[in-house]
Amino acid sequence: MKRISVFIIFTLGTIITIYLSYSYLTNNYYFNNGINNNNDGVIPNKISTESSLKETTTMPEKSGFAQIREKDRNYVCGDSIQNSNEFISEYIIPFPCSQPVGLTFDKDNNIWIAANWAGHFLVFNPQNNTFIKNISLPQRINQGTFGSMIWDMKFDKNGDLWFTDENSNSLWKYYVKENKFEKYKTPTRGSYPSSLAFDSKDRVWFTEIFGKKLGLVNPLETENNTTKGIKELDLEKIVKFETMGPLSTGYNNSKSGYNNTNDEILWLSTVDFPYGGQIVKFDVSTENSTVYNLNNTNSVPISVAEDENGMIWTNDHASSLILMLDPKTGNIKQYATSPASTRNTTTLPYFNEYSDGKIWFNEHEGNAIAYYDSENKTLIEYHIPTKDKLWGNTSNPLRFTIDYHGSIWFTEWTENKIGVLHKEKMNQFPISLSTSKDPMIIDSNTGKGDIIDVYVNRNNFNNSNTANTVSNELINMFVTSSISKTGQLWNLTSKFNKDQFMTSDIPSFDEPYKVTLEINPTNNIVPGNYTLTISARYDNIITYSKIIDLIIK
Repeated sequence: MKRISVFIIFTLGTIITIYLSYSYLTNNYYFNNGINNNNDGVIPNKISTESSLKETTTMPEKSGFAQIREKDRNYVCGDSIQNSNEFISEYIIPFPCSQPVGLTFDKDNNIWIAANWAGHFLVFNPQNNTFIKNISLPQRINQGTFGSMIWDMKFDKNGDLWFTDENSNSLWKYYVKENKFEKYKTPTRGSYPSSLAFDSKDRVWFTEIFGKKLGLVNPLETENNTTKGIKELDLEKIVKFETMGPLSTGYNNSKSGYNNTNDEILWLSTVDFPYGGQIVKFDVSTENSTVYNLNNTNSVPISVAEDENGMIWTNDHASSLILMLDPKTGNIKQYATSPASTRNTTTLPYFNEYSDGKIWFNEHEGNAIAYYDSENKTLIEYHIPTKDKLWGNTSNPLRFTIDYHGSIWFTEWTENKIGVLHKEKMNQFPISLSTSKDPMIIDSNTGKGDIIDVYVNRNNFNNSNTANTVSNELINMFVTSSISKTGQLWNLTSKFNKDQFMTSDIPSFDEPYKVTLEINPTNNIVPGNYTLTISARYDNIITYSKIIDLIIK
C-alpha cells in the first residue's frame, strides 16, 4: 500500500490505472487503418488527423488485449476536437487513445511524442503542422494491460534517442539512422526509471522512483538486454526518503558547449509522505551530494531547475505553490499560482524548466502552461483550451518541452492531443497589471489590515488609441497567497471593490482601470513573511499576476 500511495502522488497515470481498472489494448490496428504504413514510416499528407480518428471506432477481437469499454473511452480517448485560443494551438494524435506523456525535439526542431499505449513514437513537423513519421516501439515496451509510461526522452549528441521505460525496468536507446532499439536493464528490480540527463561526457544519468538510486549509464560499456555499463548510487545512505523526483542539470552545464567536468552539477528531489522532501545537489566529478531539507514547508517537491543566479526552483505537486531555494543561505520562499480555472482546489504545479530568464512549469490540475519572471515578479498562466469535465476540467498536461525557437510543446495525456504555445504569441498580453506598492503589511496584534491599488491596463497591438476597437471580454480579479497550500488566504479576509469588469470599462490604452484590494486579519493569523499573488484573468484564456511580499507582524 505504501508503494501504491507513493506512485499515485507521483504519476497521474497510476491513479487512472487503479481507479478505472479497465482493460486496455494496443492501438496498432487503429494506426494502420487510419494511416498508410509505408516502409519509411512516413504518414501520407492526404490523411488528416481528424479523418483518421473518425475511422477508428471499433477494436479487433484478435488484438491480444481486451476491448476498450465504451464508457471508459470517455476517460482516456479525448473528444477528437482540435481546440485553440489566442495563445495555444492543439493537434489531435492520428489514432485514438494513445495516452501521450513524454516528448522532445530533434536537431531539425521536429517534435517527438511517446504515444505510450499505442506503441509508437510519433514525429510532428511544426513548419507544416503535420505528423510526418511513426516508429513502432519494441513489443516488450507495450506488454501488459497498460503498456509503459515513457516519462522522459532526450536526444544525445549523436542524434540518438534515449528514453525511460518503467514496464521493462530499463532505459532504451533508439539509433535513429539505423532504426534500431537497444535495451539496458537497471540492476535494481522494480526500480521504475523515470527521468534522465546527460553529462558533458554524454553519459546518461537517471533517477529511480522506487529503486531510490541515482543511476549512470556509460554508453561505451553497454550491451543490449543486459545491465552492463550501468552503476547505481544508493542515495538512502545520505538521506531517508520514500521516492525520487526528476533529474536536471545545473544551469552552467546545461548551456550549449559546456565542457567543465570539474564543476558539473545534477539536481533532483526526494520525497517523504504524506508531506516533506529534500532537494539534492549532486557533484558529477566527486559523486558527493549536498542535501537541502524542505520538510519544514510540508511540500512534495517534484522537478528541480536552477536559474542563472544560482537559485533553485521546485514545484509542490500537492498544492498550488512553487518554491525558490537559496542554496547559500538555505532560505526558502514560496509563491502561489492564481486559482485553478478548473473545478480543482489546487493547481498542482508539476515539472519545471528554466529558460530565457523565466521558470516555466505545467499546472497539472490548473490546466495551464505558466512561467514566473522573478526579476519582474510577474506570473503568466496560459490556459489550455481543452477542459475535460470528467477530469475536473483539466486535460492532464503531464509533460512539456521547450524547442529551439522557444515555443512550449506539451502532451494532454487523457485527451489524445499535443499542444503548443508559440514563441511569437507569448508576449501579446491583452492586459497587464501593476500595483501601487510592495509589500502589504498586516498587524496581527492590532488587527489592522492594509489596502493596495491595482491597475489593469489594456494593451494595444493594433496601434489604436481607443479600447473600443478590440473585443469586449470579461476580466476576473483574484488574490492568493503562500500562507496556505491551496493559495487561499487562511485567517485573512480579502475584498476587491470590483472583482469583475469588462475590457470596455478600461478608459483607454493610456489610462488603466483601478481596482482596490483590502486585506484584514482574523483570529489565529500566524505572523510571518509570505507572498501575495494578485491576478487578472482575461476571458479564461490568460491570467496576468503580480506577486508581492506579504508581511504579517
